[in-house]
Amino acid sequence: MIGWIRNIVIIFVLLSLAYVVLSFKARWTQRAKLETEFNLADKSQAEKRSKEEYIDAGMEKYGKSYRPKLIFGVYLVPLAIMAVLIYLAQYS
Repeated sequence: MIGWIRNIVIIFVLLSLAYVVLSFKARWTQRAKLETEFNLADKSQAEKRSKEEYIDAGMEKYGKSYRPKLIFGVYLVPLAIMAVLIYLAQYS
């Protein structure tokens, strides 16, 4: 029983590490994309909003999108696979 608990804790720590890395990578990529869009935009738009305002608005919109929520699948997919495998091993 102790072995199972230890394994579950190790798996949870590894999944958490993967989630944090993917979250930061996705946010960094989105921020870089917004900076590129702002730099390529015409100067009339640049005069209306500062670069920081444009990026903040874009990151807020990104936070409400499906992409950050899909990254949560890092937890769900492996746990679902493990549950199915345990079920099949017990009842097959």
